[in-house]
Amino acid sequence: MIQPQLSFDGDPNGQAYERWREQFCRQVADVDFVPIGEGRVHRTISPAILPRLRLSASFGTPISFVSLGTNDELVITVSPNSALSGAMGRRPLEVAAGDVTIGDPSIKGAHITQTTHGDFRTTLLPRKALLRACPNAEDLIAQSIPGANPITAMYLRYYDLAHTYADKLAPAELDAVSQHLFDLSVLMIGARGDVAEQARMRGLAAARLETLKSDILAQLDSPALSLTVLSAAHRISPRTIQLMFEQAGITYSGFVLEQRLLRNPNLRTRKIIEIAHLAGFHDVSYFHRAFRRRFGRTPDDVRMLSGEMD
Repeated sequence: MIQPQLSFDGDPNGQAYERWREQFCRQVADVDFVPIGEGRVHRTISPAILPRLRLSASFGTPISFVSLGTNDELVITVSPNSALSGAMGRRPLEVAAGDVTIGDPSIKGAHITQTTHGDFRTTLLPRKALLRACPNAEDLIAQSIPGANPITAMYLRYYDLAHTYADKLAPAELDAVSQHLFDLSVLMIGARGDVAEQARMRGLAAARLETLKSDILAQLDSPALSLTVLSAAHRISPRTIQLMFEQAGITYSGFVLEQRLLRNPNLRTRKIIEIAHLAGFHDVSYFHRAFRRRFGRTPDDVRMLSGEMD
């Protein structure tokens, strides 16, 4: 079986573009892609399928996405660097770059246009599941949801993480990530009451932890990395950061230690006291205890097993 071509780069007036529109856009994506303006069309598309939703991140020249009316999902759409225009049936759609909107692909001819060159991100969610969590979701179709708020920022950051690592996760991990992204979606568009509280406990907590981990990894080699620095950057207390890691089954210091050891095998030849200090431990005895809790052996045990001595 020939796999459909996901992306296109070329003249929109030839047979190659029409073949791409028919074989991928219409038959696979259930959407027609209509070029805007003159000149070459470039569109790179990267889909990711999760248990509860489907993601599609694309990048390219201005284009209009026109629904064929064959999909009953609802779609959350954002373009971080391009304004969006269009219509969902009789509802006009005008969305600033970075803001979010909900589309209804069950409406034949409904369309969203990415007006300038840039990114286009969509999350397709089952209509019934979204309406159970957020009964007013259909009322928000074609409206602009402000993107300049913490929940939307968390959603976009977690979207990128989920999209990047979806094909590398085990089924249970993928299921959890899917639930977290769904939770962030309903919080972003306005879930209320018990549903919102449950979504905060699951999705928001997971997204905040992943954001912390990402920032830690970016600063892993910096001697300035500390709980104090992280807490100031994220505007939460050091104890809150510790509790977030503990609820995930690992300590903050254990995570930093593990990542430094995994990313820098050369540390294995350093003195134990140097490794402890590099990992942020000022008390070597405490470093030994923390290491043993995390890895089941002391640093000396590991070094002896690998044939290395201090």
